[in-house]
Amino acid sequence: MRILVTVLLSAIVLLGTSCDKDKNDSRQRRFISLKLDNRVYLSENPKGIITLPNLTDENPDNDYPTMEITGQSYNGDVITFTLATASMPFKPGVYAATQKGNGMLISLNSTYYTNLTSAGSTDFVITITSIDNQAVEGTFSGTLKDATGVGGPRITKDGAFRASVTQQGQ
Repeated sequence: MRILVTVLLSAIVLLGTSCDKDKNDSRQRRFISLKLDNRVYLSENPKGIITLPNLTDENPDNDYPTMEITGQSYNGDVITFTLATASMPFKPGVYAATQKGNGMLISLNSTYYTNLTSAGSTDFVITITSIDNQAVEGTFSGTLKDATGVGGPRITKDGAFRASVTQQGQ
């Protein structure tokens, strides 16, 4: 009888713990991930900052809201997105690198200190799939080139990101 009670209590405990909500919810994970030249780059816990426009100066380059998302891989590679919008708030949609203020820069510190940029790329796009006051999520893909003009085009594939986001005024 004692064995039966022990087995029954053990089963109840196991069922109770297996039905418990998973505290490591993958939707809470923050990352930037991409495939470049068949190598996967991963940055954990990137940060996004939304900067409001500065209409009090004479510089026309900061007259619109911008968002910068930056992350660093374990190898020291720095991945940075910049996005711009005509007015707040940022909305889900496609942000093409052909539009002023949108783009990507990757500093490959782990491989010969190469800087790759989407500047001048006609096919590089960043897509915001969801955004709220705390997080931004999306995908990206397209052609990058060496910022010095040396070397051929580099194709990014399977790019995805989820970053925490904060807002600051100028």
